[in-house]
Amino acid sequence: MGIDDLMHEAERRHVRVEERALRPGLCGLYYDPARLVIIDPRLSPSQYRCTLCHELVHAEYGDTCEPGGMGRTERRARRQTALRLIDPADYAMAERVYEGDVCRMAIELDVPVQTVLDYQQILRDRGQTTKSPVAR
Repeated sequence: MGIDDLMHEAERRHVRVEERALRPGLCGLYYDPARLVIIDPRLSPSQYRCTLCHELVHAEYGDTCEPGGMGRTERRARRQTALRLIDPADYAMAERVYEGDVCRMAIELDVPVQTVLDYQQILRDRGQTTKSPVAR
């Protein structure tokens, strides 16, 4: 799923996407009352794609801001993002080729390292194994 696909999804969901420089540590946000996703344009293409997907998950569920960072809606958005952006066959191949090196796998899968780690957590939650549960 590329950025163009995600922009079409935003359009179908009647979600406006704008770019604005955000404070350090914040890649994007979703504001439900305005059906608005804001993304920091300084992100790499991989980060931008992942952030857009993540914020569209929030839009899909009509999430509002949760104070404190890692609440239920944030966990759901991270999990759904990993599932949408990482193909299971591509993940298995990358894990085999790169022997579980999460950084190299992330480059191969064109996602941030955190998205690979989130995907690995999903596999562990399902009782499946990975070569490396942590970044090297």
